[in-house]
Amino acid sequence: MCSDSTTTSDHASAPVPADAVFRLVYRSHSRIEPERSASALSDILGVARSKNTALGITGALVLYQDWFAQVLEGDEARVLALFATIRADGRHSSLQVTEQVSGVGRAFPRWAMAFVGEHGRPDAPQVATSTGTAEAAPWRLSDEQERVVAELRNLTRGYGIGA
Repeated sequence: MCSDSTTTSDHASAPVPADAVFRLVYRSHSRIEPERSASALSDILGVARSKNTALGITGALVLYQDWFAQVLEGDEARVLALFATIRADGRHSSLQVTEQVSGVGRAFPRWAMAFVGEHGRPDAPQVATSTGTAEAAPWRLSDEQERVVAELRNLTRGYGIGA
């Protein structure tokens, strides 16, 4: 059974960035068998990067043990349409939307879908290759990226949300 809890941030007092977009953050329980998680993650990232590039959507994904957390950024209608497809994906359940906000700047403007590393490890974006994915050079996080990445990591560990 899916349950949604939605929080909309108030950015009325902040200036609206020129490249303002809609941002959606969610977490979900992975239904992927642990022995298949590496290949499934490669498939997810490959498809996400291709679709997101075509749609002008950017974002980041965390998979920790049996939890996903993801941020999607872009045109609101396109993000919501993509999210409807994600919601129907059988590789996860117990989906919870934790943030929906309009008029924010992109936290991941160069990444169709960045992969976020574990706590205490440097983030290493994955790049799509003809044989799957490969680790790319780590990047330096902006303050906004750091905030969003911390939120994604916390969501995969269930902090502050009833699991």
